Amino acid sequence: MASTIRPPSPDDFAGWKALWASYLVFYETDLYSEHTTELWQRILDPHQTTSCRLAEKDGQLIGLVHFFPHPDTWDRRLTCYLQDLYVKEGFRGEGVGEALIGAVVDRAREEGWSGVYWLTADDNHQARGLYDKLTGGASGFIAYELDID
Repeated sequence: MASTIRPPSPDDFAGWKALWASYLVFYETDLYSEHTTELWQRILDPHQTTSCRLAEKDGQLIGLVHFFPHPDTWDRRLTCYLQDLYVKEGFRGEGVGEALIGAVVDRAREEGWSGVYWLTADDNHQARGLYDKLTGGASGFIAYELDID
């Protein structure tokens, strides 16, 4: 049975939280628990720009994607940043990641956004294989970050 991609509902919190926790482990990141609750509240709040789609198979949540539109200095339309994408181990390579990205692209088309972009770790080879297939390869830009804490 193929997976279903859908928006989250309030009842999805426990399943989403488990996926989110696994995603954070994958990226060796530890966030305070209040952040997770606040993020979930933003996702469910229709007045916030943070959106989510969930992948479900046989009643089990197996993937998530978080994204949000924002102004673009190079285009009068909004552009979309796909910030988080995670597929549960055991379901990778089945097209779930591609379907989640496709759901974001569909939303971008519906809303008239100029495009969708994202970042990934240099050593995330499995995901990069999918991203290269979908986009034709990395854009050539290098990401730099300054933490302000």
